[in-house]
Amino acid sequence: MKNYRSRAELKKEVKNLLKRRWTTGVLLYLIPLLITGAGNTANNHNPNVKFVYGSTDFYVNFAMIFKILAITGIVSFVLGVIFSLISISATFRGFDWVNDPELDVHPIKSNFTYFRSPDWWKLMVTYLLVNVFTFLWSLLLIVPGIIKGFSYSQTYFIYKDLNDRGLADDYSLTDYITKSKQLMRGNKWRYFVLQLSFIGWFILGAATVIGMLWVFPYYKLTMANFYKDLAEQNQDILGY
Repeated sequence: MKNYRSRAELKKEVKNLLKRRWTTGVLLYLIPLLITGAGNTANNHNPNVKFVYGSTDFYVNFAMIFKILAITGIVSFVLGVIFSLISISATFRGFDWVNDPELDVHPIKSNFTYFRSPDWWKLMVTYLLVNVFTFLWSLLLIVPGIIKGFSYSQTYFIYKDLNDRGLADDYSLTDYITKSKQLMRGNKWRYFVLQLSFIGWFILGAATVIGMLWVFPYYKLTMANFYKDLAEQNQDILGY
């Protein structure tokens, strides 16, 4: 029987990690947080601009026009690659930090780690595969899409973990997705409840704005700690 750490234990370990180095946590996830916040603001903001011609009012949605142009051009692709690499770089460094609490993180620099990696394209292809598979399941119904999203949730951590251990030579990119599904069998409910436990924190963080500077690192590092716990209890799946 696998002896997984409880939700409280996972979160307590991360709280202790941040208690000693709160500034490091804030700086490590500051850029990904700003990117996330900017995206949400753009989606929620009313982009219509009013024009008056004679007695007639009409509106032009410049944001939507830009989105349409961006989607059909290289702009969205380049921005997507940049933002994804920043987010994944921060996530991976957070995982390193969870594994080694005394690690010298270099938080801002760590956001750009995978811009210098020759394997950056593998991360982007993996990102594309995960999103395509999740989208295809979502076409059936929302719930199957959510469940599959949980199944695929550990893909990036597995990629990072196996590559760091020098065990990735015999694996294809889809193998990481397969191993994520194997790890999450019987653990999707634990993952869902762990995610749910942060709703109050995110509401509080959003209400105080500055509170998100603490909540976001707390959440991201807890997700890294969740994978660490999974990996320790399922070494046979990961091949070590």
